[in-house]
Amino acid sequence: MTHRHHGTRSSAYYAHPSHGDPKIKVLIRIDTLAEQARVDVRGVVTPANIRALYVVCRRVAAKLPGYEIVVDLTHARVTADAIEELHEHARRSVMSSGIDASVTPCRLRIVDPPTILRVKEHA
Repeated sequence: MTHRHHGTRSSAYYAHPSHGDPKIKVLIRIDTLAEQARVDVRGVVTPANIRALYVVCRRVAAKLPGYEIVVDLTHARVTADAIEELHEHARRSVMSSGIDASVTPCRLRIVDPPTILRVKEHA
């Protein structure tokens, strides 16, 4: 069963507290000519592990001020809550610290995943 959300397909992802937080992997590609840092993400991005992505992006922004940070999620699975949060950061041109309420100004662009996951918690 598929649903439309943000112009992409949506599928079910069933999380259970005993499964723990999914892991994500990132690869950073730097294009000095375009002044762009591409953060390629693999794995499942959820509100529970999105802080790790914020830490990576914030470090990139600190090392490469003025560069556009492109978070490429085309090879990741992302929950609806997480993609909404990332889009809000891109809209506001800020990156969360992932640790506290502070934010860092940055040029942020999100490349959407092919599917958005709906999360259903089991009791």
